[in-house]
Amino acid sequence: MEAYVFYSHFDYSDVWPFMFGQSEKYLKNKKKYLITNETQGQVINDWTVINYDDKKPYQERVSESLSKIKEDIVVFHHEDMFLMEEPRWKTINKLVNLVNDDKVDLIRLIKGSYDNSVHDKFDENIFYSPKNLLFSIQPTIVKKEKLIKIFKHTKGQNIWQFEANSNSLLEFLKYRSCYYYEGTENKRGLYHWDSIIYPYIATAVVKGKWDYQSYPEILNKLMVEYEIDPNKRGKNA
Repeated sequence: MEAYVFYSHFDYSDVWPFMFGQSEKYLKNKKKYLITNETQGQVINDWTVINYDDKKPYQERVSESLSKIKEDIVVFHHEDMFLMEEPRWKTINKLVNLVNDDKVDLIRLIKGSYDNSVHDKFDENIFYSPKNLLFSIQPTIVKKEKLIKIFKHTKGQNIWQFEANSNSLLEFLKYRSCYYYEGTENKRGLYHWDSIIYPYIATAVVKGKWDYQSYPEILNKLMVEYEIDPNKRGKNA
């Protein structure tokens, strides 16, 4: 069984009500991990918490935390990538099996591309990732040990540098990176599309503020449901 892993920091604990609440709806019977520096008791019972040393760099925090996870396959998120609707579990299970059987190395659950190029097809609705976007911090099905290797051996002073630098490592390791896309998904922003099979927000916080530019209706609805004042963090509109 795959594990659903969410990386966070206590500075983003105001996002946790959405992460916990939406996971309670849609990941109820799944194994869930929260990787964070501290929780101050703000954790739902069926989550497993792995604490990292806040003084260590991002890559080291993640790689060391992943090594403490028991499951072989993970779906990696940040805390603001929470579900909006029920995933298509039959399709997710098919993708998990492809990764488990080493048919591919990682499958991103969303299409991302910096241009309008046509990408080679691996299988029905599964395409090879463009070479300049072999890896990104988005929900991705991948074997834990391979993800650890990516985080251990990719340099970068921030997440954006880390993502950019990961491409050359994946190319060197000959990792087969794919994404899932049916062709009817709505384009959201400049470089990615919505996910049909794993309908999540990508991402709810941009540059420290709620991304009302991309998700105004969804965020408004969730703010009311979870009684969160968006003005405390601020809106990116």
